[in-house]
Amino acid sequence: MVELSVQAVLGLIGMIILVGLAGEWIFKKTGVPSVLILIGLGIVLGPGFHLLDHHAITAFAPYFGTLALLIILFDGGLNLKIVKVLRETPFALLFTTLVFAATAVTSALIYRTLFGGTWTIAFLLGAILGGTTGAIVIPVVSQLKGISDETKVLLSLESAFTDVFVVVAALALIGILKNPSAGVSSMAPMVFHSFLDAILLAGLAGILWARFMGMLQGQPLSYMLTLAAILVLYNIAELVGGNGAITILLFGLVLGNMEEIITKSHRHIKRVVGLNLEAASYAIDVFLKRLNEEISFLVRTFFYVLLGLIFDLGALTPLVTIGGLLLFAAAWGSRWGVTRAMAFLKPAWNAKERRIIVAMIPRGLAAAVMAFVPASQGITGTESFPLFALLIIGFSVLYMTVALYAEQRQSPSPAK
Repeated sequence: MVELSVQAVLGLIGMIILVGLAGEWIFKKTGVPSVLILIGLGIVLGPGFHLLDHHAITAFAPYFGTLALLIILFDGGLNLKIVKVLRETPFALLFTTLVFAATAVTSALIYRTLFGGTWTIAFLLGAILGGTTGAIVIPVVSQLKGISDETKVLLSLESAFTDVFVVVAALALIGILKNPSAGVSSMAPMVFHSFLDAILLAGLAGILWARFMGMLQGQPLSYMLTLAAILVLYNIAELVGGNGAITILLFGLVLGNMEEIITKSHRHIKRVVGLNLEAASYAIDVFLKRLNEEISFLVRTFFYVLLGLIFDLGALTPLVTIGGLLLFAAAWGSRWGVTRAMAFLKPAWNAKERRIIVAMIPRGLAAAVMAFVPASQGITGTESFPLFALLIIGFSVLYMTVALYAEQRQSPSPAK
């Protein structure tokens, strides 16, 4: 490992941020996701030039991964208008559920066949790899030509839903694995109460914090207060037996939707309890949302670079590489099969739309972060999960890029 001076480390941090910003610009101009650039940069800095100690970074990764997960979940909840989503697009929820379940099952079958282990561990990996990523899908979908707005909504909502699916399913299975003496039937009430506690805690904290933020609109350091609240709330949720990650997701969801909820329900609340609530008192500062997007970008950038830094070339055996390819094939085949089946309910889907739906398969931050969690929780047999997550992220992003490029070549945009 090369010894780095303080100024060299600071310069390296600045370079990573600049590469992340350049990657975002390239993404907007060409549709090539920055994740490949960032992971590649990490591989160059780590396994390539050995600038950072692999074991030190690996030990640090679960902590940074948990922080990244909390910020990304909070950002997802803050920007998800769940009432409108569930009312207008139930088909998206059905499609998402079927694709996620099919991917998890087929991935579990492949992993257990090739690498052994228990079914629970196999299904855990399947759940981690089961969902797409909104950070890539949503910007790409917004630029796509030749598909209906309905299909764009479907793909965007799927990517938002699957982040939740990945986290919920993975954490539930981790809870079962951490208590192997308890059967699945006895674990079910424990998991239920864990999520119920998370809902109650997030609801109460969200209402109180939305009111507090309404009082502090325009005040400095409001985001730092919110970030501190996220970390403290996560700790409290874990201490009382709730699910910390889901608590933060729901906390963001309550904050992001509180103004609309108050607007629609204040008359009923006034009639029942005599309180006349003003929606403006619960409004979240636009600046806070923008700052959270900036922090989310920063966290994503460094986490993808960290993935490349800890990439273990020695662990990339032929069997692991074949396993990664087969896991990607399982994800692709599941998506293709569900899309073909659901096309009977959507006769408006032409061949091009079906190909694009199948192409929107990229995995991202949720899979990468959750891949670190089982090993950090002391669950044996999951140490290779980050490597598989990295392989699937790379394969899926490359496939999407090539497939969409091929679609553009077949159907070029009309000349202006």
